[in-house]
Amino acid sequence: MRELNTFFGGDMEKIRAAIVGTGFAAEIHTRALRELGFEVAAVVGSNLSRSSAFAEKWKIERHGVDFEIALQEDIDCVHICTPPALHYVMAKRAMESGKHVICEKPLCLDTAEAEKLLALSKEKGLVAAVNFNVRFHGKCHEARKLVAASEFGGVCLIHGAYLQEFHALPDRYSWRYKPELAGHMRAVTEIGSHWIDLARYLTGLEVTEVSADFGVFTRQRYLSGDDMYPEYREGSERITVNSEDAAAILLKFDSGAIGNVILSEVSHGRGNRLEIEVTGRNESVWWDSESPCELNRSRKSGGVLTSSDAFCGGFVDTFKECFREVYTDIERGRPSVKASYPTFEDGYRNTAVCSAIYESAVKGRWTKVELNPR
Repeated sequence: MRELNTFFGGDMEKIRAAIVGTGFAAEIHTRALRELGFEVAAVVGSNLSRSSAFAEKWKIERHGVDFEIALQEDIDCVHICTPPALHYVMAKRAMESGKHVICEKPLCLDTAEAEKLLALSKEKGLVAAVNFNVRFHGKCHEARKLVAASEFGGVCLIHGAYLQEFHALPDRYSWRYKPELAGHMRAVTEIGSHWIDLARYLTGLEVTEVSADFGVFTRQRYLSGDDMYPEYREGSERITVNSEDAAAILLKFDSGAIGNVILSEVSHGRGNRLEIEVTGRNESVWWDSESPCELNRSRKSGGVLTSSDAFCGGFVDTFKECFREVYTDIERGRPSVKASYPTFEDGYRNTAVCSAIYESAVKGRWTKVELNPR
């Protein structure tokens, strides 16, 4: 019999999670779960030294490199925090073992694989979520309500950007540059997937067609130790990077609305700036992640009204709020009919948009987002 704990005022069996991965995302997942009062019972890493160090830091009893550790009988939910090329196999194996799953974005690199995971989650009746945490900023919830109101007048235009500086050179040669782990894209899947999800969440609209252009600004680089440089250094090795540093994307939505987004991982001074603006027939609303506690709105000739929340949460809090909603369903033992968190359905649709963006950039033409009827 599992030990009992008190959560939301009631006694219930303690939910146990396994973390797969030992990087930045795994750290945030573990911290968020601990702060919510859930037990992280196991961690699986890519090598023993990493899993041991992670387990020691977070006082996790079980650890190792064997994925089966995450599938032991007392584990309820598996958090997949690995490079995206591994998501499909791990999520499939976890659900086949009867485990609920929270997967980092993107759900998959291939639309067909994402669709298979969605079908399996429904077949098994399991809670299956994707960690699109940005939508859990309080001001994003507020913006969604404003856009949905009849007074907003229907959505005409959605535009914005997601800008970071982390991949400006010099940069560490991590898994994100390796196609066998990250796929053929970088900015689109790493940060663009968040922007796409937020656009869908705020408006309730679906992207139907895209036109994209990619920028690879330093294709030939020089690897010295674990770091890449734009110029030769003594003893360095010349390597080629083909994934995009930035992307410019035009969007069409199912309502007839249009939009665009700039994605960049080489924008100096931008630690983590996601900005989005939704224009309706009567009103506009906009928000950015560098000022997460503020939401702006305006009507023609009416000036700008900025609402501010002095007690809004930060980055880690968005993970907590996402997991809180997911684990409510896990405690119930089944997914809600209308989930309050991003599901594998959202992950499937997001993967389809990302795939269309890649095809458009490669072929240089407008590309439809291919989704099977549901």
